[in-house]
Amino acid sequence: MTKTLRTLRTTVASMLAEVGTAVGVFVGLTWFSANAVALGRATDWTPVSDVGIPEEGLWLCVLAAATVGTIWLERDGYRRIRADPTGGSDFAWLSVCYLPVGFLPTAYALALIVELPSFAASLYLLGCGVTAVWLAFYGGLEWLGVERGQLGWTSLVVFGMVGLLFVGGSLNVLGGLLESLDPHRSDPALATASLVGQACALVVGARVSRPNSKLDLQGKVSPALRSKLGFTASSTSDVECESHSENDVDSNAVE
Repeated sequence: MTKTLRTLRTTVASMLAEVGTAVGVFVGLTWFSANAVALGRATDWTPVSDVGIPEEGLWLCVLAAATVGTIWLERDGYRRIRADPTGGSDFAWLSVCYLPVGFLPTAYALALIVELPSFAASLYLLGCGVTAVWLAFYGGLEWLGVERGQLGWTSLVVFGMVGLLFVGGSLNVLGGLLESLDPHRSDPALATASLVGQACALVVGARVSRPNSKLDLQGKVSPALRSKLGFTASSTSDVECESHSENDVDSNAVE
């Protein structure tokens, strides 16, 4: 009975993981396609309007493209493009939330320093989508030594900073400070402050989401802590065997 429950639990968990991956891919592709359409409109690239497709039909085409792309990837697409089939949820979170929000101070600082075109926001979102593809499907997170949780905490810190600035602006707390600055120096000062805030958000995200170095996720003793405590591989295996034997004795006693 216990073995059947474990098998059922594993099967359900696997099905939920596959569904979550597919939903993540669909959300990410929809977001990417919508930003591509927005970029096309901002740059007056309107071949769709020339054939007379209405507004509703255009967004239906976006959803249809995302659906077809998701189905193709789930069938045989991952193998063809040599992508990780388990990166769908990471792709959605990174492309929609973590990267656009987490690196918003850098984008704002760049907009203050360099004169950007009107479609720069769409380019930024598309760039975040392309970066999310590399991070989620091609081992970018492992290559950088970064976890998704770090970027999540970074975006949360940036969101909190933006909220504080919005509240401060609505209460006119920062108005006197900005008016006291020279107009030629206000943009560089704001850009510097944005970059400092970006660095702080990255540091906080890395510190908060740092994994526990002493114990792993399964509750076993890590090699470093094991060596400090004087355990060897044989002793730890003996302890595990003794714990299993005690559990077996307890189960037999109950029966």
